[in-house]
Amino acid sequence: MSIQPIDLQTLFAHLHSVGKEQAILKDAAVLQQEAQGSELVKETQHRDKSVNEAGEMEDGTGKVEDRKNRNPHSGEEKSKKKNQEEENDGEGRQIYEDPDIGNNIDISG
Repeated sequence: MSIQPIDLQTLFAHLHSVGKEQAILKDAAVLQQEAQGSELVKETQHRDKSVNEAGEMEDGTGKVEDRKNRNPHSGEEKSKKKNQEEENDGEGRQIYEDPDIGNNIDISG
């Protein structure tokens, strides 16, 4: 079956609209990717600027201790515990500490 000149005239008339449809279909995938990318950027920026929900504490209470209500000697207790741990880690090594070192200041000359 051959193409008649009248058929060519009809095809050429519709060629412009078919080309537009093909261009729209081709650009649709690119536009969809751009839309998803911009949505991802907005979501990421929102997540970065928002306040994160606090997780559970190690002790399971989920409460924060007020520094004013804590024992002021707790730092000393921690350092004592640390010294005891260091002594235990030494496995028999004894550390000699002179009680006079660091207590007297010589200002005579």
